[in-house]
Amino acid sequence: MFIDSKFLEQLSAGLAHANVPDGASLIVAFSGGPDSSALLAGLSKLAEQRNFKLLSAHVNHKIRPESSDHDQLRARQISESLGLEFIVSEVDARAVAKSRAISIELAAREARYNELSKLVVSRSALGVVTGHTRDDQAETVLLHASRGSGLKGIAGMSVRSTLKLPGSSVGFTIIRPMLGISKVDCALFCSQIGIVPVSDESNESRVYTRNRIRLDVLPRLAEVVPGATEALARLAENVSSDLEIVDWTVENYLADLRGNPGHYLRSRLTGLPRSLIARILMRTYEDHLGHGLDLEQKHVSAMVDLVIGQSGTSLDLPNRVLFFVDRDTFGFRSAGDDDCPFPDSITSTTMTVPGTTRLDKHFSVTAEIVPRPESLKPDSRWATFASPELQQLMPSLRNRKDGDRFQPLGMEPRVKLQDFFVGEGVPERWRGRVPIVESAKGIAWVSGSRVAEWAKVQPHHDVVIRLELIKAD
Repeated sequence: MFIDSKFLEQLSAGLAHANVPDGASLIVAFSGGPDSSALLAGLSKLAEQRNFKLLSAHVNHKIRPESSDHDQLRARQISESLGLEFIVSEVDARAVAKSRAISIELAAREARYNELSKLVVSRSALGVVTGHTRDDQAETVLLHASRGSGLKGIAGMSVRSTLKLPGSSVGFTIIRPMLGISKVDCALFCSQIGIVPVSDESNESRVYTRNRIRLDVLPRLAEVVPGATEALARLAENVSSDLEIVDWTVENYLADLRGNPGHYLRSRLTGLPRSLIARILMRTYEDHLGHGLDLEQKHVSAMVDLVIGQSGTSLDLPNRVLFFVDRDTFGFRSAGDDDCPFPDSITSTTMTVPGTTRLDKHFSVTAEIVPRPESLKPDSRWATFASPELQQLMPSLRNRKDGDRFQPLGMEPRVKLQDFFVGEGVPERWRGRVPIVESAKGIAWVSGSRVAEWAKVQPHHDVVIRLELIKAD
């Protein structure tokens, strides 16, 4: 059987570009389509000389019930005909999309890579190899360009990159050795070695933007500008080279920006060009989510405005991500994340003094009558010392209400609680959950902040009330 060595030479060059060593253990993402079939078959041919350990991994997304099981069976047959181990994972992409309120495409992508990442770990593999081609690269560049993307989008896909999944701080390697190979060459190679790939009818659907670019835009562009697909792929490669310099700069700044997990120091952005701040924010978004999909220039510009502006603000971003800006830090939260150190909203509750008032299954407030300590400076921001008079003033616990005012310790006038929160740097998303000790004389303590001026310990007090917000382990 005649086999054109051109495909294998191009694949080998792609592997070299991705720094894949001989003897590597590789998880091959295998759909059974022409591109991944050519990839799997090509790798199996090269494995004879390069001692690769290959695992064919198929993910059934259950998106097309009438054909997905058939595709799975065909993928198994192709893998076994090549003498390769075949593993299948089944995920319900529609259910994932519904539960997380994201697109089916994104749900399928995340579910697919989640399954593949598990195999990387269990098999101690170098990474996941995908069948993305030069045509896919051109589509990606054109799609991002049409959305007004910056360098990151125009650079398209990298021949080797690290992907972090949502909710995980550990990344795994993605290898794309066929970015220099066309789909036509993949189909031709399959034909030469006698493989009949799976035909995915969804690839012909014009419901998806990417499909319309592949089916309608690129062919028309090639008529007007012959070789446009190859030129777009070269553009991605050239931009990627320039982007290495930008990424190096961003990484150096990020090393100085990182604070607590998920938080970045705002002060380190002072004086930086707006374009560099934008690049840093794009990178932090990607680090949080594991990818930068759906993030557009309007989102990046809005993030920059917030981070160099007033604290206590936030912005909803794609993929159900919230960008927040606090007084000293900024960061991201996904749906279900909770960085608030306070309990959920509470109903007005009478306090037991002395005693413990439970707020929920995790939080409580203790009020102890103790001898006056030498220092009235509490050992925790969650504690304070107050006048023993508070015991007689029917103290209760609640959250803030419209119109709340109080006189913080050391301040002369009464202030709006809202203004106090802003001055103290309490994030907007936390303010409605701060437990407040109220009494017949007004607000006595804002937990996590200051006691009221009227409730402070006086020189003649021999005993004091120690208040503390406690979170159970």
